Amino acid sequence: MKAIKSIAAAVAVLCAGACLAAAPAAAAPAAQAPAAAAPAAPASALPASLGLVEYLALVRSYHPTLRAMPLRQRMEQADVQTASTWANPSVHYSRKPEEKEWGVEQPLPIFGQIGMRKEAAQLAGATGEAERAAQVQEIMSEAAQRFAQLLLEQQKLAAKEQAMAQLDQAVKIVQGQIQLGARSRYDGTRVDLQRAQMQVQLEQQQAQTLAARAALAQLVALPNWSPEAVGSLLPAPLAQEQNFDAMWLQAQPRLPALQAAHAKVVQAEQFTRQQAREALPTPTVGVTRVRGRQESYGYNQLVVSVELPLFDRKQGPIERARLEHAQALLEEDAAQLQARQQLQQALRQRDLLRKSLQAFESRGLSQLAPLRQMAQDSYRLGQSSIMEWLDAMESVSTHQQEYLDLTLQMWQAEWQLDAARGQLPLTDGVVGTGCVAPACL
Repeated sequence: MKAIKSIAAAVAVLCAGACLAAAPAAAAPAAQAPAAAAPAAPASALPASLGLVEYLALVRSYHPTLRAMPLRQRMEQADVQTASTWANPSVHYSRKPEEKEWGVEQPLPIFGQIGMRKEAAQLAGATGEAERAAQVQEIMSEAAQRFAQLLLEQQKLAAKEQAMAQLDQAVKIVQGQIQLGARSRYDGTRVDLQRAQMQVQLEQQQAQTLAARAALAQLVALPNWSPEAVGSLLPAPLAQEQNFDAMWLQAQPRLPALQAAHAKVVQAEQFTRQQAREALPTPTVGVTRVRGRQESYGYNQLVVSVELPLFDRKQGPIERARLEHAQALLEEDAAQLQARQQLQQALRQRDLLRKSLQAFESRGLSQLAPLRQMAQDSYRLGQSSIMEWLDAMESVSTHQQEYLDLTLQMWQAEWQLDAARGQLPLTDGVVGTGCVAPACL
């Protein structure tokens, strides 16, 4: 009976440290309520028309990848709990002809291996959080690009419908001229052919607009939703900006890609220290009770065993960890250089496109309406042919499409510049301003 009590006391002493170390880590997840993922909203519950900020908020709430990110965070918390746990003790029993033996053994990481493993798991979680932030920026940027593309397709569709209405008016004018005998039937046939061609272009533009709406619905996993984008691609007035060096200094701590690269460096540095600590041997302490078969004798044994690092000194893992740290430093330098180049390129591209847009608006856009009217008046007065009139209308329509494409390029340049500066308006800002340019939000 005394032997049983002594073995129980030994087990209690050896396991007390492991139980106390594991208790706080196990209590934390139990205190946290499981966060349920937000259910997908039905398409009928979503707005039929919305602005960019509203759409980005929906993407953040309903995008499948973004909805799964809290689960990944909880997995990393579970990894921290696993790293904080001690190894289980082992119990053995043996029987010989003249005696019985049973005992318990417990590995004791006395050189701080448990703390290093926990710190490594926490840094891995920090790296994962930084990588998720970069992934969020990519997804939200893609969502904004799709929203801007839908705005462009809607504006092109409106321009095509306006051109179709003007062509219908031209058909009436030509028919009136034919009835008066001022024009031949050729003019009527030619304008009818032009109208049929415009009808095909209009239907193609309608299909492209529907495809752009489906692309928006795809990101929120609602294929039956067909939203209408509200806003304008025209840039906001250019405010006073800092020079490039000051802009770069402010951008560095805000860029998710740089934060992720730096987090990998910190993680690799800690992993190097951890491998050096793991190379130290972990002793195992055991207590054994030996008793004679006829209970003529009995005694306890205290056993301490430790690995002798004669052949394997864990130099391979340590060297690999050092190389991974050096690689992480190089990757951080490359990320810094790439981010700086992207900021320079985005700034130059924005300035060039802004000048091009302003020149187009001041020189070409203001002449389109007078050109259309002059071509119509010239045909009515018999000073031009039907081909010249149709050519003028087609030229006006082409210039309108080019202008709309230029506004999209300008919007994309503004967005890329804000992304390079770490100032993307993901879900912050005021809804309903009518302008979806990043500077407007």
